[in-house]
Amino acid sequence: MRICDVCGKSVQHGNRVSKSYNHTRHTWRPNLHKMKIVFNGTTRTINICTQCIRSDFVTKKVRIPKEARLEMEAREKAAQNTQPSAQ
Repeated sequence: MRICDVCGKSVQHGNRVSKSYNHTRHTWRPNLHKMKIVFNGTTRTINICTQCIRSDFVTKKVRIPKEARLEMEAREKAAQNTQPSAQ
């Protein structure tokens, strides 16, 4: 369905009015995008409107390459080993 999963924005209906004041029915659709987000530690794909994306209402899922992830884990492990344990 064409509904934003964050704010609930959906299709709107109304009239288009010409210069000669003729009314024709018209439909406006929200600008929705599928986006992967992090929600409670899990990854979900949702439909989200561009206004919610711009307002930073969600945390975007970012793919980290394997080499960079391994490098980060090694750095964190080294940092934990160098810190003296508090006893």
